[in-house]
Amino acid sequence: MIKKNRKKTQTQFPVPIPLVALVLVLAGLSLVYVCLQSRTETLGREIKLLEASRDRLRDQLVRDQCEWARLQSPSNLEQALKQHGLVMTWPSRDQIVRIRYDGSLDTLRGLDSRQASRMARADRIVMNVN
Repeated sequence: MIKKNRKKTQTQFPVPIPLVALVLVLAGLSLVYVCLQSRTETLGREIKLLEASRDRLRDQLVRDQCEWARLQSPSNLEQALKQHGLVMTWPSRDQIVRIRYDGSLDTLRGLDSRQASRMARADRIVMNVN
């Protein structure tokens, strides 16, 4: 009887190697996709919470600015002075001194009423609400 040559007989895999490699690559890519999708959803939820907080804080800022402007109105200042028993008057034109950013002083003494009102308008604070 003739013996079979063991070197010539090779065992083959029942599934081809390129197919196994393709399946492993697809599994890896799907795992990466799931991780990225999960992270994206988490970031989306965090962004929604932060935007809601920003909107709430912006509304609170507008309310506080309006309240501050209301408290600074001349009628409310006079009412607060009366409530605390203080007797004060508004300053005259000669008593007003404005300090510029560079540190120099500006007085309204030598100005006529148009120039004084123009200067007063330039220094007014304007609320910018978006």
